[in-house]
Amino acid sequence: MIPIFKKCLKSDLFKEIFTIIVPIWAVFVIFTLSVCLIFIPSFKNSLTDQKKELIQSLTHSAVSLLSEYHERVLSGELTKTQAKSRARERIRYLRYGAEAKDYFWIIDRHPYMIMHPYRPDMEGRDLSSLSDEQNNFPFIDMVEIALNQGEGYVNYYWQWKDAPHKIVPKISYVKLFDPWGWIVGTGLYVEDVQKEIRLLVNKINQVFMAVFLVIFALSIYITWQTIRIRNKKITAERAAQKEKQTLALILESTPHGITLIDRDDKYLYVNPYFTKITGYTLADIPDKQTWFQKAYPDPAYRKLVLDAWKNDTPIEGPVHIREFKIMCKDGQGKDIEFRSSYMADKKISVLTDITQRKEADIIRREKDRLQGVLELSGAVCHEMNQPLMSISGYFELMMLNMSEDDPNYPRIKKIQVQLERMAGITKKMMQISRYRTKDYLNGKIVDISGTPDGDPPKK
Repeated sequence: MIPIFKKCLKSDLFKEIFTIIVPIWAVFVIFTLSVCLIFIPSFKNSLTDQKKELIQSLTHSAVSLLSEYHERVLSGELTKTQAKSRARERIRYLRYGAEAKDYFWIIDRHPYMIMHPYRPDMEGRDLSSLSDEQNNFPFIDMVEIALNQGEGYVNYYWQWKDAPHKIVPKISYVKLFDPWGWIVGTGLYVEDVQKEIRLLVNKINQVFMAVFLVIFALSIYITWQTIRIRNKKITAERAAQKEKQTLALILESTPHGITLIDRDDKYLYVNPYFTKITGYTLADIPDKQTWFQKAYPDPAYRKLVLDAWKNDTPIEGPVHIREFKIMCKDGQGKDIEFRSSYMADKKISVLTDITQRKEADIIRREKDRLQGVLELSGAVCHEMNQPLMSISGYFELMMLNMSEDDPNYPRIKKIQVQLERMAGITKKMMQISRYRTKDYLNGKIVDISGTPDGDPPKK
């Protein structure tokens, strides 16, 4: 059982599922820990601070009410006793909170209870000896804070709102109204904060449960889909591998060089016959730029080839035929015919070595040219020899009847030189054995100045 489990752990399928599902569950766990360890404590502190700021603000409002009555005393509108009585009764009925049960109370510096809306039995009573369940003396603490700081917070235990038998933790804020020596206070129950936190936690738990079920269902679906896709992939890979083997057999046995290039001009494949023709392997030419630098080292010729390639519109189907001379890996130059065709995202080129065919064409063209020159020169010589012979005969008769003292003798002698030159030209034309040209003005003419072996004529 254990070896089978280990084999499953090492399988590619398990690794594939693991890499997908584990990050999802990791995010869920991290999110849960963040909420429990960071968000909820932070929310608790933030909520407590907000509540404390609220009771501070409400206490300031109540004290401002006392200030209003004190101003009426100073103005003579009310006596101090009337003002205290009216202010006390007005604060007695002040309520706030969701249930309108949160209240204010008033004590003095002794401390005596001046007013408590839920404990009228304590009014007028000395509170200095009153302690809570933790043996704290909250009213003494309130007086000390009010006298020393003017205002502040006090932690203690007190009855739950209007339920005298329910004692719970409480945080109160007190402020001294110095003109009358009164200390006004109100508080918040810690249980209220905890209740709101419990409500939040319950909602978060519901969200977590929903997210858990979604992730669980998603994990099952991903696992099923991964297995299904992988089975399809394996089937497709086997079919592709079989096709690839068949294609590789065809490509490796064909007597033509074949290359496959992608849209980014990266060489994907070269068959063995390509290497046989050029000497380059796939490692030698990873991309088109490298191929062009090695196969066409001359920059000017390389540009010519590049321009030709760019003119080939990458449309699927049509075959573009080009002939270029390349430099092989061993430094040998070869004439190659390129037949290129574009597929959806690749370009396939078939290379044929036409070097021998090119050389045979050159030899054939040279023979054709030489044959034409020989036939032409033979015809010219035949047609020129008879007039030359007649002219030479008449010229010799003229020379027999002319002495060297004759004033026309030098001119006639020059004609004899030109006749001999023409005879020499016809003789050279009869001796042509290969086709050779030389530059003449803006073109070329057949070179007949050399002997059959290429040496200059003897004088």
